[in-house]
Amino acid sequence: MIDIIEFEKRWRLFERDENKEKPHTFSNFWFYKLKIEDETNHILDKDNIERTLSKLGNILKKWDWNRPYSFEASFKRLSQSLTTISESYNRIRHFSLKDFDKIPEKELRIIWKELGSINEPQDNLNNNQGQLIMPITKPLMILWGQTPTFDSVIRDCTWLSNSKEFKNRRWNYRFWIHILNELSKYIKQNINVDEGFRQIALKKYGTEHLVPYGRFFDIYFYAPYITNDDLKSETNSQLKNAQNHLSPIELQQNEYSELVDLLNELRKNDKISAVERRNIEQNWRNQPNTRDLLLKDLERKIGTPIQNKQENKSISSIPYSKKKTRL
Repeated sequence: MIDIIEFEKRWRLFERDENKEKPHTFSNFWFYKLKIEDETNHILDKDNIERTLSKLGNILKKWDWNRPYSFEASFKRLSQSLTTISESYNRIRHFSLKDFDKIPEKELRIIWKELGSINEPQDNLNNNQGQLIMPITKPLMILWGQTPTFDSVIRDCTWLSNSKEFKNRRWNYRFWIHILNELSKYIKQNINVDEGFRQIALKKYGTEHLVPYGRFFDIYFYAPYITNDDLKSETNSQLKNAQNHLSPIELQQNEYSELVDLLNELRKNDKISAVERRNIEQNWRNQPNTRDLLLKDLERKIGTPIQNKQENKSISSIPYSKKKTRL
């Protein structure tokens, strides 16, 4: 069962980690996709495919998508495959995971076969072992947004499946379709999760008409994997950074880190100016007695009850996975 409040916390931390890779991130690519695509234009059409390949390649290289082969050779084959699946992509791009039962299966099979052949020796393509899942799902999640990556971390998630086949790094086409169907059913049966995902998409990307459900599932199931040592290290790092600005007494107050996160978000969305953002943060640190007035003034400007933020758990206590090798 997905807890949408927990997802929001995991999303925020995942975004913070991903932002270190800017501009080569899923979110940056999704903004690009939303800007390009309409009823006639799409990211794999003849006018946009070269730019799409450039952006996609930069992300996949950071994700070690090509292993165990060289990136240059794999990416050359990917370029050819994306040209081949351009029309099939065009026919499925308007469908979300929620509408999975309506997607033309013929197009999905074409996409599966083309992407599956990129990092696969020719003599393995027609055997009964299935195909390596990651060369297919990594680029497709970025392009389409409706399939998780199903890397080794996610394949350990028993919530999705307890089957031996699910944990295998090789899947056949029918099993992939089965799992996506199960996720689609879950979205339809859990209205609160669907609504939560839609609201996050609206807040982050400015639209709820194209929700990257696969990416959201990917984040939710990947984020909890963190060891106690990793968590302790992350907490100590946050405290060390905070010491550069806060007194020992203020370090005990979780609301400060929450305030900074919110100010950064509001600034990014142009809801407050850069000068206002700096002044509010500085006054918060230097004038503890005026914090209530600062909060009320900020609420008046943006309509957000910030004082409720301090009731939440410290962000360092939220399960989150630092980047690991995803196979």
